[in-house]
Amino acid sequence: MKKSVNEVFTPRMHEVNPSMYVARPELERELERSIRKNTHSLLFGESGNGKSWLYKTVLGKIDVPYVPINCGAVSQTNSITNQLRNVIVGSNIPTKIAYQESRTAEIGIGVAKADIEHTGEYQLSQEEPLYDVLRRYSENGKKKIIVLENLESIFACKPLLDELANILILLDDERYAVFNVNFLIVGTPTGVLEYFSKTKNLESVANRIEELPKVSSLSMGHVKKLIETGFSQLEIKITPSLAELVAFHTHDITLGVAQKVHEYLECLAYEIEDNGGRYDPPLLDRADNKWLLKGLRASYAVVQSHLNARETDVGRRNQVIYSIGKISGHSFDKAAIEDVIRREFPNTVRSSGMGIGPILSNLASAESPLLTRLAKGNEFSIADTRYLMCIRLILRKDATGKVIKRRFNNHNQD
Repeated sequence: MKKSVNEVFTPRMHEVNPSMYVARPELERELERSIRKNTHSLLFGESGNGKSWLYKTVLGKIDVPYVPINCGAVSQTNSITNQLRNVIVGSNIPTKIAYQESRTAEIGIGVAKADIEHTGEYQLSQEEPLYDVLRRYSENGKKKIIVLENLESIFACKPLLDELANILILLDDERYAVFNVNFLIVGTPTGVLEYFSKTKNLESVANRIEELPKVSSLSMGHVKKLIETGFSQLEIKITPSLAELVAFHTHDITLGVAQKVHEYLECLAYEIEDNGGRYDPPLLDRADNKWLLKGLRASYAVVQSHLNARETDVGRRNQVIYSIGKISGHSFDKAAIEDVIRREFPNTVRSSGMGIGPILSNLASAESPLLTRLAKGNEFSIADTRYLMCIRLILRKDATGKVIKRRFNNHNQD
């Protein structure tokens, strides 16, 4: 049965299409083994790479109940424990802290007697808040998971990370261990274990967390599989050779980031729908335009601000930015950019220096920097992966080997 585009490609929807899940057996196996242990797990990777879909799939497969806690909400309540209580127990459930008891007694006044009523208040002892939450959440000792999502929201807040560390240590206490509850910590930051290992008096926390392999971008094969599966459900016919070209283009400009892949293929699928359900290669340009205008406008403006203001014979600055788009690693130095320029623009290479170092420094020090200078000093990385997507999307070489800029607007004019 033919599905609608928004049922197939679901980049930002809570309800996803299970058939579009990209299996990553090694990651799934490592996460499953970690969950089955009596330890806490750390799942990290860049935003949009499918961490949530991965853990939901694995926990569903092994039938382990879980409750998600968003660190964005934690930062508002200023307490992980309070947010746990809000989600697991409910923020509006009253807690009885005292009760009153009325007693009637007789007193004698001579031969007459009279009743009097006496009211006394008795304080109830309160359970430690975390203990109360875990007691309510646990069920007959069955394994349960608390998923702490978006760790990056609190990573810069030392009090909240200290609280998390204290909770993880406390869960090893036999009074708490009986509840059989562990944490799955999900987020983008690297160096989480390093942070805990350096925190005063909390060195043992790192030993209680198992760091899983990084959830990286999708491969070319993954993207091709998504296209084949998605287009089949949409009843779009495309030859294997054209599907290969679409997969290469999609993977190149989205960097394989799962959410961005879904976003781009959604745009392309709508273009195909408007074309009577037929795929034609020129539709890629229209999809490029729609995708950029839909979610990359601000990034496009930043990249454009760094390009040469006017055309020059060599256009070295534009060559440098174009070459940055050809780098596959997360960091690079002047020599790496020189190698790309020598390969891509051999006719513009001088025997002496090409002035690449000052250009890279300027790209890293501008008001809206395109690059970030790394601690080593002579290495750089792209300041935002969306800038890299835009570079790959808008910069081309013409027949003469000159860097040209594609212009995007609401009418798709170059």
